[in-house]
Amino acid sequence: MGWMFGGAKGIASTSKEGAQRNETDSDIKTKVEEWYKKNIEDKGYGNYVADTIFCNDRSTPGKSATGLPNDTGLGYGKNITVYGAAARTNVWNTDESKVQPRFTCPQDNDKFTVETTSGGNGNLTYPVGLITADEIVAAGSGQFNTKDTNYYLKKDSWSWSFSPNYMYSSYADAFGINSTGGLNSSSPNTGGKVFPVINLKTEYIDKLRGEGTIDNPYFLS
Repeated sequence: MGWMFGGAKGIASTSKEGAQRNETDSDIKTKVEEWYKKNIEDKGYGNYVADTIFCNDRSTPGKSATGLPNDTGLGYGKNITVYGAAARTNVWNTDESKVQPRFTCPQDNDKFTVETTSGGNGNLTYPVGLITADEIVAAGSGQFNTKDTNYYLKKDSWSWSFSPNYMYSSYADAFGINSTGGLNSSSPNTGGKVFPVINLKTEYIDKLRGEGTIDNPYFLS
């Protein structure tokens, strides 16, 4: 359950540290990086993009935070494990006051960057990632399993986020945005789309034009 993971594909981990060791690229990371190389790097736009932290939050706060009674919080092998974003987006909790999006990263090894000088782990090939479940909530979805048909994240089909939801035996589940614009979750085996996220360097902010709307999106002059 991660942008990268420890060990070879298909080999079960025996510890949380081993599961979350950033050694092997996930399939989705490979696809997003192929997009970046083709559409940003190879077209000469890479100098505009900042190397900032993308948080692939694999923290395991345990059942008292997530609300799932059989959550072990162990984070490896076939142990039932719920990850940090689920606690903050009300997947199993029923108290809406616990919907508290977070924009800092709980674990250092989850701070994905190209260079360690950017404050992260230095494990990215290119400075590109995906939106997080916390950002989806803050953008307008409200909380887990609600819908917003009027905001910019609503697409025509399922799209993936950067945030894992839970692991149960051999079943994995990650967050994404469904066709009604709601934050939801699904198994990666079900397919879906990805919408890569990049961050503009601050020195180019004053060159932005547009209003950030569908009809008048931002663009660099």
